[in-house]
Amino acid sequence: MTLIRLATLFAAAAASIAPPALAQQAAPPAFKPDRTAEDYRYLADPAKRGSDWDAIKYVPLDADGSIYASFGGELRERAEAMDRPAFGIGGREADSYLLQRVLLHADLHLGQAVRVFAQAGAHEAFGKKLLALPDEDHLDVHQLFVEVQPAAGLTIRVGRQEMAFNASQRFVSFRDGTNVRQNFDGARATFLRGALKLDGFYVHPVTLDHGIFDDHGADEQAFGGLYASMGLDAARSRTVDGYWFYLDRDVASYGGVAGEEHRHSIGVRTGGAAGGWDWDVEALLQRGRFAGQDIRAWEASADLGYTLAGAWKPRLALRFDAGSGDDRRGDGTLGTFDPLFPKGPHFNEANVTSFANLIALRPSVRVQPTPRLGVEAAVQWKWKEARADAVYLGPAAALAGTAGTPREIGQVTSLDATYQLDRHWSLRGYYLHHSAGDAIRAAGGDAIDFGMASVQFRF
Repeated sequence: MTLIRLATLFAAAAASIAPPALAQQAAPPAFKPDRTAEDYRYLADPAKRGSDWDAIKYVPLDADGSIYASFGGELRERAEAMDRPAFGIGGREADSYLLQRVLLHADLHLGQAVRVFAQAGAHEAFGKKLLALPDEDHLDVHQLFVEVQPAAGLTIRVGRQEMAFNASQRFVSFRDGTNVRQNFDGARATFLRGALKLDGFYVHPVTLDHGIFDDHGADEQAFGGLYASMGLDAARSRTVDGYWFYLDRDVASYGGVAGEEHRHSIGVRTGGAAGGWDWDVEALLQRGRFAGQDIRAWEASADLGYTLAGAWKPRLALRFDAGSGDDRRGDGTLGTFDPLFPKGPHFNEANVTSFANLIALRPSVRVQPTPRLGVEAAVQWKWKEARADAVYLGPAAALAGTAGTPREIGQVTSLDATYQLDRHWSLRGYYLHHSAGDAIRAAGGDAIDFGMASVQFRF
């Protein structure tokens, strides 16, 4: 029985046992990007139940409700079309296909101190000519962890899990734009005391295989570090962060050279909103060794916006991103920035270009004609940071023939519209045109047109 049929039966069963809808006392919370962070204990009060779905969001398993379960999931259908994948370099043909994601989870709380979270996923790429690893994974355990709270403010999570440490998710992310989200096998400890939040972790990224229950932690890669965040207000809507990550890989490749990589990333970030302004600024340095070379890389990003009062609530924004490239090959130093485990659609939904060897400037305007409809128009200019290095596609794949070409990568014009039908259903449409700059044309490439439409249901 496929996971889709299971999801259908699960939803039908939930609807059949649910009580008639009650008058809502308050709007229920929105579903979070991190489904493990949702808390439905408020549904222990029957007066706060206002949806037929609430019957499965809080299921007490003992008399006082201290042991309870919560169930949920999502179905996403996403159609994409691109006329020239990889700018047409390497003979890549036009491609159009349907990506399907089905996720089901069960969240079991055994009192205040112990929790078990399990999530299964089925991901299909119908009609896609060339599969990337995050495109398809027929059926597997996406998350399965045990979480304990041995002391006040301390949480330890062990098992398969997703991770992200801040809202921007530039370098450690859920990777929601791709069909299969990013997951890891390992352990994470979180300590929260007042305004301070500390995270320490040691994990292996999960290697995706396209079969059934065959994914596994990549022993040849180890990822660990510390992340500290200090809230500047009670709601932690403004923070100052500092972190250290390390990534060990048995085999990595840059500029046609392969070897072991031991890379340390030391970064700072601040983000928040106040008085109509919002900001997210981050910078980091990378040091270490790769194939007998010293690593000397860096990155800097700034996303600044201002939302005007009044009709349509227009947000005017300017984003700048820069990641180092390797400008002198063979000198014993590798300068190419590694974006680690980045948010795929940070630059665009087509996942064209990466933080590596890039300078990008993006002004945009977003309007909200109705409370449920948001529309953003943007233009972005891109250049190589180091002419001698290549253009990199997401997340960090060098585009053949672009090393040593001119700096100009191209200009991106995009239009993005989202419509939230209700708490459960959302629609999205997206289009971009990516021109071919001198760096692309010198390698035999041409402009890209990309379109995407998606529908998502969450419960």
